Amino acid sequence: MKHIILLGVSVLLIGAAVFVSRANRPSAPDDDARAAVIKLFQSLSDEQKALALRDVKDKDRYTEAFPAVKRPGIAFSTLKVEQRTMINDVIKAMCSEYGAQRCLEIAKEGGERYLTFFGEPTAKGPFAWRVGMHHLTLVYADFGQDKANEFGPILLGGNPAKTMWEAEEKIALALYAALTPEEVKSLAEKTKGASSGSGASLGKAGVRIGDLNEKARKLAGSLLQKRLDVFSADRRKIMEGLIERDGGVDNLRVAVWGAITKSHLEGGNYHWRIGSDTIVCDWQTAGKNHIHMTLRGRAKVGG
Repeated sequence: MKHIILLGVSVLLIGAAVFVSRANRPSAPDDDARAAVIKLFQSLSDEQKALALRDVKDKDRYTEAFPAVKRPGIAFSTLKVEQRTMINDVIKAMCSEYGAQRCLEIAKEGGERYLTFFGEPTAKGPFAWRVGMHHLTLVYADFGQDKANEFGPILLGGNPAKTMWEAEEKIALALYAALTPEEVKSLAEKTKGASSGSGASLGKAGVRIGDLNEKARKLAGSLLQKRLDVFSADRRKIMEGLIERDGGVDNLRVAVWGAITKSHLEGGNYHWRIGSDTIVCDWQTAGKNHIHMTLRGRAKVGG
C-alpha cells in the first residue's frame, strides 16, 4: 500500500512539474507578434478600422514603394499615442533586436507612416499587417492553418543610411574581393541586360552561388543570412523554408552591377542581388548615404 501511495505522489509531482514547465515556457516570437497585431487592431475605433482594413487577398498587399508617397491605410499621425507604441511592439516582436533597432531608426527619418490590415487579425485565421513609409515597409503575414507560402515584401534602406547597414556592406565587399577575375568577368557577362532596379526578379541572370569558388560561395550565403538576421527566428524560418523549396542557397543566383570595392559612404556606387524567379534579396545604392533594400519570397506554383 505504501508503495502505491508513493507511486501516486510521484506521478502527481511529475505532472505538476510538466505543467509548471509548460506554463513557464517562453512564447515564440510569432506568438508575440500575432498577439501584438491583434491587440493593435482591437484598439482601433470603427472609423479607424474602416480606413485600415482591406481584404486579405487585396493585391496592394504586394505593392513595393520606396518613395514617400501616400499609401492605403490609416496615417500614423492620426493614431493615439498608445496605438503608435503598439506598432513599435509589433516591429520588436517580428524582428530581432538587431533588426528592430534599425527599423525604428529608419522611422525617425520623418514622413508619414501608414498602417494597413489585410483581413481581420485573429488567433487562427490568415491575415497580414503592414506598416509602410519612405525606406521602410514591414509585412507580417500569418497563414492560419495553411503552410506559409510567402514572405514580405520587405523594404529597408535609409537616407541618410550612415553606418546603419555597415555589417551587411562589409560582407558584400568581402564577397566581391573573394571573386576570381574569371568570376568577375562571368558575373558582368551574365548580368548584362538584367534590371538592376530594386525588387526586380533575377530569373536566370547572374551566376549560381554553388558555382562560385568556396570562399565566395560561403560569403554569398553569409550576405543573405545577414539580411535575414533582421527578423525573429520564426520569421526567418519562413524565408529559409522558401529558399529550401527553391533548391537551397547554392541554387540561388547572384548578380552585381558596378564594382563593390568601396562603401557607399566612400562613394561606392553598386547594386547586388541574390535570388531566383521567386526569391529576391537586393541592395541598390541610390546615392551617397542613400540605400534601397528589398527582401521577399514566394513559393513556386506547385512547390
